[in-house]
Amino acid sequence: MRHHAKTLLGISAMAVLAASMTACSSEAPATATGADAGPAGLHTAGVLNDCVALSYEPLEYYENGTSGEVIGWDVEAAREVGKLLGVETEVNVMDFDGLIPGLQSGKCDIAWSGMYINDKRVQVADAVPVLQTGSQVVLRNDVAETVTETMDLCGLRLAAQTGTEDESHVQDVSAECTAAGKPEIIITGYPGSVDAIPAIRSGKLDGLVDTTVLAATLGKKNDDLTPVPGLFPADYWFGAFTDKGSELSPEIEKAIHTLIENGTLAKLAEKYGLNPDDVAKVDTKAL
Repeated sequence: MRHHAKTLLGISAMAVLAASMTACSSEAPATATGADAGPAGLHTAGVLNDCVALSYEPLEYYENGTSGEVIGWDVEAAREVGKLLGVETEVNVMDFDGLIPGLQSGKCDIAWSGMYINDKRVQVADAVPVLQTGSQVVLRNDVAETVTETMDLCGLRLAAQTGTEDESHVQDVSAECTAAGKPEIIITGYPGSVDAIPAIRSGKLDGLVDTTVLAATLGKKNDDLTPVPGLFPADYWFGAFTDKGSELSPEIEKAIHTLIENGTLAKLAEKYGLNPDDVAKVDTKAL
């Protein structure tokens, strides 16, 4: 599914809040030298600690499926940020619901891991929009044949990644189901929604809800699963997050704007089978 890219200053009031950091220059940020290599705000001098939650191809995943190097669009993009800052990037793997607490505790300098920008998150973290997306349901083929509208999900057994906007969307639809006198959606939370695929194939679950990015990947790689578009909002943004008010936040924003403007993020999108038009745009004249 293709999405139309928007400017950072026009996507929504929420995204404007998320991206409103002190420095908005598109120039590559300056770096310090010596023992304090890198910009102020790094928890370890000379190291950008990037936190990710895996099982989310093509954004972040193990090269060999369950082992090897951690790769993906998010991961490579964060490494490019590290290069601009003049520091090494260290990837830290954790559960999705630990990403924001990781920023707050100092374990993470940046959390770039398929997280939507929403009101709740921008209250406690700074964020830069990087990629447009939305929620999408992926169903076992026999179930997908019976679903053409949102209320057709009533009574189904669906998985969602715990603590995500996707899980919240399913909960909202389930509430609509019960309000209409229909059976609720049975929602099962997983650390990563792809962990639910064996249960879907065995018949214990009917499908899962995740982003359009993962849905497209699952549809291409699994003949027995069908992405069903149009049932959930598709006007959301993945963000790169830093701790709220951190000295590092404006430096991260400048670096990401540079990578958007010089085409690096779009090239990485093509490399990982994403739509380069979904990469956020920077309206430099308005900054």
